[in-house]
Amino acid sequence: MQKIDLNVVKVIKIKARNFHGRIKICHGETTYLEYADQDINVETSWGSDRTSVSIDIDYEKGDFLSKFFSFSRMFHEVPINLYIGDQVNNISLDLSSADIETDLDSTNLYNLTIKTRSGDVDIRGSNQTKTLKSLRVDTGSGDVSIDLSNSEMDELILKGASGDFEIHNLNISYGDFSMASGDVLIQNSKIENLKLSMASGDVSIKNSIVKVANFKSASGDISVDSLDKDFYCTVNTASGDIDLIVQGKEKIYLEAPIHRFSSSIRSNVDLVQNNDSSTMPKKRVLKINVLTGDISIRGVEIQGKSIDWQEEEKGEDVSQDDEFLTIEEKKILSLLKERKISRSFAIELLKELGYSEELADKFLKDRGE
Repeated sequence: MQKIDLNVVKVIKIKARNFHGRIKICHGETTYLEYADQDINVETSWGSDRTSVSIDIDYEKGDFLSKFFSFSRMFHEVPINLYIGDQVNNISLDLSSADIETDLDSTNLYNLTIKTRSGDVDIRGSNQTKTLKSLRVDTGSGDVSIDLSNSEMDELILKGASGDFEIHNLNISYGDFSMASGDVLIQNSKIENLKLSMASGDVSIKNSIVKVANFKSASGDISVDSLDKDFYCTVNTASGDIDLIVQGKEKIYLEAPIHRFSSSIRSNVDLVQNNDSSTMPKKRVLKINVLTGDISIRGVEIQGKSIDWQEEEKGEDVSQDDEFLTIEEKKILSLLKERKISRSFAIELLKELGYSEELADKFLKDRGE
């Protein structure tokens, strides 16, 4: 194995081209880079105080055609190991193609930046990973998986053209995720401020708490459990269903242009509609603009530091739950109970919402009308 001694280095920048890397990063007693391939060219450029280093790695073997058509990058794989000591606090990787495996347990990294055109990224670490403040991952294609065992982080920035994102066990002050296609899973985490934009793919946030959220997508479903009791959430999507679980059953201030016959809102908490943003309060605000898709809002009681909720059984028709009706359905029932409209007119209004006459009649009978 070839070895480069980096023992006094605090900042490491690696740039690799024309091959597929298989890169492992982990804690070490001393800091050094090792690689086994004789066919790559490695050049180092040191800072004036030798506490920072830039490492350029290139695969130069192969004839003209293989280089021109990037065959060398596609078929040549180079294993690289980077061991980082306690003094290293900043690492930046700029790679043409690589699978990256990173174990941040016991490291003292403040900033980690990874950029690669293709390849999977797997980042792990125990709750001893307390110093990491900024993590940025930018991939052209490939899956990204991060699990840092409830470590706290100032910012997590993820960008991808295609591939799935999985985030586990993180407490994040600010998260910014953007992708062209692929699914996003966030599990067992807490995010103070989340911005997520994507062209296509589903978003699933499970057993996690988000306080401020801004979701933007062209197509795909969004499922969140749960929004903080003082949440502020914006959802813009052309096509997709929205399923939101909210801490607390207090009223929610709603700004939502609903496109009749193509979308609906169902909720088990009171929704106060307000189309004037200037008069909106600063918490328990939901702004939704959905062209096609159904919106489900479910408030759950808070017990201590946890929430108590149970998922609806698959296949259950929640529209028959009196607590879980659209705003329009609630209004029709209220007017009918107050005898401000006739039963026949209530049926006509329900038909405007998409009910058949038979289903509208059954809807009212099930509620004693």
